[in-house]
Amino acid sequence: MKKEQKEQELFLKNNEAYIDANLFIYASTDLKKEGDNARKIIDLIKKKEISIFTATLTIDEILWAIQKKKNKETAYQLALLILEMPQLKFIPVDIEIIRSSINIYKKENLHPRDAIHLAAMQSKNIKAIISSDPDFDKIKDIKRIDFVYWD
Repeated sequence: MKKEQKEQELFLKNNEAYIDANLFIYASTDLKKEGDNARKIIDLIKKKEISIFTATLTIDEILWAIQKKKNKETAYQLALLILEMPQLKFIPVDIEIIRSSINIYKKENLHPRDAIHLAAMQSKNIKAIISSDPDFDKIKDIKRIDFVYWD
């Protein structure tokens, strides 16, 4: 295991983190290293070794991506499994998060959905995101944990 991966795992075990939809998408569709790494993080979540959050928006993103890559039934089954994960706490995307995301969208030059995810994180004062999306690297107040390059 690389030193960076150990440091990231330790960071996750000592801090709350937010999950971007791409972790679940890689875990369910990728049979290569990236998918294996995503599944390792999901195992940490299942073992309750890390405190994890995501927005309700994530389910929409997962349904859409898995339906396109596989089929509607697989997307449906995966969404149900994710909803039943007791370790995963959902942040409702309410009007305050949407208002905040619009400001983030303009200020940070993020895509609209990424701005919603960041606003959801900020609503709970979460400082880490597990994501393969490098757009989050430009946000100075958060740490991105990139599972794609783990060994």
